Amino acid sequence: MAVNPHVFDIEMAQVPREHVKDVLRAILHSIFFHRLLINITPRELRVLETTVSTTDSPDVEILIEERVNEFVQNINTSQPKQGKRLKKNWYQFTKSEELACWEQWSITLNLINPQTETERHSTKRSVSRNLSQCLLDVLKMANDYKEHIPSITTTEGNPFPYQMATPAKSETWNTMIKRLLVIDVPPVESQRRGSLSSPTTTSIQRSSSPTKEQNALRMALEHDHL
Repeated sequence: MAVNPHVFDIEMAQVPREHVKDVLRAILHSIFFHRLLINITPRELRVLETTVSTTDSPDVEILIEERVNEFVQNINTSQPKQGKRLKKNWYQFTKSEELACWEQWSITLNLINPQTETERHSTKRSVSRNLSQCLLDVLKMANDYKEHIPSITTTEGNPFPYQMATPAKSETWNTMIKRLLVIDVPPVESQRRGSLSSPTTTSIQRSSSPTKEQNALRMALEHDHL
């Protein structure tokens, strides 16, 4: 059964490289807070003078830190004009047990490199304002669009396990999507056992409940080499 995923686009312009970790960490935590459909204890994270709502899930925190660090490392080792992306998708298994994406988030960061202390101070204030607006956008999107979320069929654990992947340096986005959907899809049996699978250095998959509903969050983070 074909499923047309609901796509959300988030973009932040003029993000200084020194603040990439904080910005990306804040956005990811915010998305997980609104889409991790389990009972959680809300927590707060202060980022660039902005309060971010987070979950109390250690698995989510570890995953976010791993992917943020991986993304920043790719930025630092990238060649000129080589873009970097990190993708994450929500999926569900159909009755035929094929994996179908039902929600995608695309986050674009346009990076800058301030040269003077005055520029750094000015851009820090600007990125703080932009981040606050970005988090409000995430909140509005998550609250306004819920009809496409599959029905929750279990009360044990996370009803919608999540998946995050980054393409290798030599991969195009189309190649990465194909690999993500075809090769890196976790087997149904391992999903039922609640396994943790990380088949390559550019993807991660996790399942924590015996259900045929799976989700993942998709994010695209792009930058121009400075």
